[in-house]
Amino acid sequence: MAFVPTHNSRITIGDREWSGDLTSVDSSSNVDVIETTTLADTSKNYIPGLNSGTLVCNGLIDSASASSANSQWQDLYAIRGDSDGVPAIVALEGFTADKKVWVAQVTETSWTNTSSVAGAVSFALNLETTGDHGQGVSLFDPGTAKTATATGTVVDNSASSSTGAVANLCVVTASGTSPTLDAVIQHSADNVSYSTLVTYTQATGTTSERKTVASGTTINRYLKVVATIGGTSPSFNFAVGLARL
Repeated sequence: MAFVPTHNSRITIGDREWSGDLTSVDSSSNVDVIETTTLADTSKNYIPGLNSGTLVCNGLIDSASASSANSQWQDLYAIRGDSDGVPAIVALEGFTADKKVWVAQVTETSWTNTSSVAGAVSFALNLETTGDHGQGVSLFDPGTAKTATATGTVVDNSASSSTGAVANLCVVTASGTSPTLDAVIQHSADNVSYSTLVTYTQATGTTSERKTVASGTTINRYLKVVATIGGTSPSFNFAVGLARL
């Protein structure tokens, strides 16, 4: 067995990498069941209904520079204020390419602050998924800043698929003069000839974006990220995760 220590766990929500703020994270995927039992049955019968998911984050309040852009407080409020939800990638084993990740668009349902004797001020953030979500793979690790055009590690799915996908980009740091990041996901049937599967909007600062691949579209066996970086002294840290549905 190869157990995973929790200090490997990483999570991006929107344009922030939250691992340094959180003490625990729980992600879950659920399926409603619809009862179809009839009078002639001797046991209950069910069929699957709608999919849903939840993300529960517990963390410590950081009051430093609460009024500045990209502070913890500002990012917590930004999640609440986005009516369409924000992209999230939960990487319990870390963001190394091909590690398993949970990919979703999430909407905040509650945010609670707690202060107790002999304890640090904490928060609990509860979110629900909106739209398709699923277990997938990390395609790019935000742990190392990229200052020039870069290609991610190739991830082998062993086979192609055609049941759709969701793919999230979370740009968690950006610096330089007029920096630009153009990220695409490419796919290949033979790991030789690649074509573009997903194209993200050009990033000029911290941002996040969710893309979907329609069911019926062939997603080839091999995947990789290609990031074209421009500007003067540019630097970006960003994560990409894709879940085949």
